[in-house]
Amino acid sequence: MRENEEDWLKQLNTVIIEIAGLNELFSLKPQFLQILAKLEGLKVTDIAFPIYRKTIFECITLLRDITNE
Repeated sequence: MRENEEDWLKQLNTVIIEIAGLNELFSLKPQFLQILAKLEGLKVTDIAFPIYRKTIFECITLLRDITNE
């Protein structure tokens, strides 16, 4: 969405809310805190697109790790 100059912040906020809810359901796993910190960081920091994209893929990897436990 960001690369197409669409309203990516609205989608990011929705994802953050969903991750926070999952955190409550899965007994406060530390990976959720890492994911939330990375996603919140995307909102407050004006970063280059390659770093933005890398951060998103890091979050996806952390989510996959949680589901494989």
